[in-house]
Amino acid sequence: MEPTLGIYVCGVGGFGIGSVTRVLSQAAQLKGLEAVGSETHGLAQRGGVVVSTLRIGRNITGSPLIIRGSADIVIALEPLEALRALPYLKRNGLIIFNTQKFQPLSVRLGVAQYPSIAAISSELAKVTDRVIPVEASLKAKELGLSESANVVLLGRLTREGVLPYDMEIMKMAVQQTTPPKYLEINLKALEVG
Repeated sequence: MEPTLGIYVCGVGGFGIGSVTRVLSQAAQLKGLEAVGSETHGLAQRGGVVVSTLRIGRNITGSPLIIRGSADIVIALEPLEALRALPYLKRNGLIIFNTQKFQPLSVRLGVAQYPSIAAISSELAKVTDRVIPVEASLKAKELGLSESANVVLLGRLTREGVLPYDMEIMKMAVQQTTPPKYLEINLKALEVG
């Protein structure tokens, strides 16, 4: 029996976490695989923590939830969320994160300090040497649509070769899940990732 791939996607509301799992699910279906997922929203629609889990494979049984220590891949759309998600990552799993900081209220109020990207990467490296920081927001902004940072991450992740599908299938999935007015930019975001 083929193994099931567990993907844990996290970030802050409004950053397209749901879109990431929709694209990954669509790509799995295009490849003839099953995809089961679950999504949890924080208290705030924008600014609250959002977690989405996805299991991809054949003949998937059990819950769509990813339990601690079982995610093959963590996709974090914000650096602190990468740290928060670390307990869910398998030892030597892959963690990819957007380097753009979204300061929590405690940091904005001066009560807490936001760690550097180097400090975050160093902490992540204690669990895996497969840590991929990506300037996804910066690349997305250069394309003219900062909201496509999530697709930049998907492009970079696809190039890692850890997904059960290639860039062609990922492009088809993006085409089938993206509203027409964002399609051109999202396809470019996938390429620059």
